[in-house]
Order: sequence, then structure tokens, then C-alpha cells
Amino acid sequence: DQQYPGQPGTVTIQPTVYVTQDPLANPVNDYLCYSIFTTLCCCLPLGIAALIYSILTRDANHRGDQIVAEKSSRLARTLNHVALGIGIGFIILVIVLTVV
Repeated sequence: DQQYPGQPGTVTIQPTVYVTQDPLANPVNDYLCYSIFTTLCCCLPLGIAALIYSILTRDANHRGDQIVAEKSSRLARTLNHVALGIGIGFIILVIVLTVV
């Protein structure tokens, strides 16, 4: 076994280092229960969308991604409020139409 000039006898390989963030110390509210409620009781399509953003908020909280968590949380809350408004409006409409 002959060594060529300029080649080392051993090759050193550096270990791979992964940089991860810790979960947020103060996690952003994910509105998961609110999303489940609006999905089941108010407006199914908006409730499902709110549920998706609630889960995205929860994932961002676990990843430590504050910006994504805040954006997803705001959108989940807005979708939940709209779904609740539609659900209440629909209930009022049904009551008015049955009484009149």
C-alpha cells in the first residue's frame, strides 16, 4: 500500500450538528377548543379552517417559531369569531322563521 504525496493517512469526518430551537417559554394561544366548538356547533367549513390554523399555531409553539405562531393564532381566532357569528346568525334566523 503506497501513499501518494500530499495525502494524509487518515480522514477526519466532522459530526453533523443540528441547531434546533426550544419550545416557546410563553406559548401563543392556539384556540384549539374554540376551533373544535365552532367546527361542531357553528359553521363547519370555517371551523375546519380555524382548526387547521390552531394546529399550525401549536406546532409553531413547539418549534419555537414565535412569528408563525402569532400569525396562525390571529387567523384561527378571526376564523372562529366569524364562524361563531354565522352560527348565531343562523340560529336567530331559524328562530325568527319558525315563530313568524
